[in-house]
Amino acid sequence: MQVQAAVMLQPGQIEIREFEKPSLADDALLLQVDRVGICGTDKHVYLGHVALNFPIIPGHEVVGTVAEIGKNANQAMNVMGGPIKAGDRVTVVPGSKNCGRCYYCLHVPGRPTLCSNRRIYGFGNSETPPYLHGDFAEYTYIHGDSWVYKMPESIPEEIRVLTEPVAVATRVVGRACAPGLPQVGDGYSIGSRVAVLGCGPIGLLVVAVLRDSGAGTIIATDMVESRLEMAKQMGADVTINVGETTPEERVEQIQDLTNGVGVDIAIECAGLPSVFAEALDVVRRGGKVIEVGHYTDSGDTQIRPYQICNKDLDVCGVWAYPQIQFQTALDFLQITRAPLHELITHHLPLHQLETGIDMLGQEGVYKIVIEPQS
Repeated sequence: MQVQAAVMLQPGQIEIREFEKPSLADDALLLQVDRVGICGTDKHVYLGHVALNFPIIPGHEVVGTVAEIGKNANQAMNVMGGPIKAGDRVTVVPGSKNCGRCYYCLHVPGRPTLCSNRRIYGFGNSETPPYLHGDFAEYTYIHGDSWVYKMPESIPEEIRVLTEPVAVATRVVGRACAPGLPQVGDGYSIGSRVAVLGCGPIGLLVVAVLRDSGAGTIIATDMVESRLEMAKQMGADVTINVGETTPEERVEQIQDLTNGVGVDIAIECAGLPSVFAEALDVVRRGGKVIEVGHYTDSGDTQIRPYQICNKDLDVCGVWAYPQIQFQTALDFLQITRAPLHELITHHLPLHQLETGIDMLGQEGVYKIVIEPQS
């Protein structure tokens, strides 16, 4: 049996190639890819912003059906909501189990995303057997060191493919909660005033998580008016168009909205260095800045370190999420009141992957879903 996959030979070059369906190890499973979202990171890889060992099969936001399963797979994998069998609908965490041996596993065990030796689907070399290491393919080979989540039937079909980006968004809000002392104004809680700077898919999902978790005033900023309208649908109370205001005017507006204090939490989702500097401007003293937009190096910006000291700020980065975060994401998808289906604007077949990557960032485009079986 031949399996088609979209192979990125090098940045800017994708070809549909055929691979022999791999033989299955006893601890592995073969996943039929039903839907996979195009992530902003996929575009950065395509543009050459990420150093990888090409060729690769990209794709890591997957929902699929178990096509075949090894006899020991349920014991070898971390299967959540299982056991699983052929025919079950599942999603797979891109990052494998942690090695348990590297410096970060031994010394910072509470941050599994820092493991030096994790396998990450969608970023591995496609010339290494069993080849199908990414999800922009008809099938993906899921190794025995993976985390697999059985998909709850209660989650609407259309939004299941959002599990991975929702894992990012829920971790962002989780990081904002630390140290968990809202009674003394330290950390995100019910009623917190939050600025979300940048309304791409992650920023919009962060807005949705904030609204459903009881945030007070949510202020969303972006330079694209349609994104700001979508932010309102996701739960933002106030939107500010960056293209129609100066940084000074935005700081003044946010001060006016917060009784001259500033927001409790500022979350940078735009991936633009200057927006991080703006987050320092709009957050209150004793507040928190969360940086999630820079998954690739977008360059430098000027900041005043004095602000961090004078405001006694906590500044936290977000690098993906622990594997267990998928459970939080699935829980959220079952209870959210946000119209998340509105974020999925396009469905494309596998051979139009490059078209989808090119479309990212355009007016009215949010989440593009590839359907390899169509």
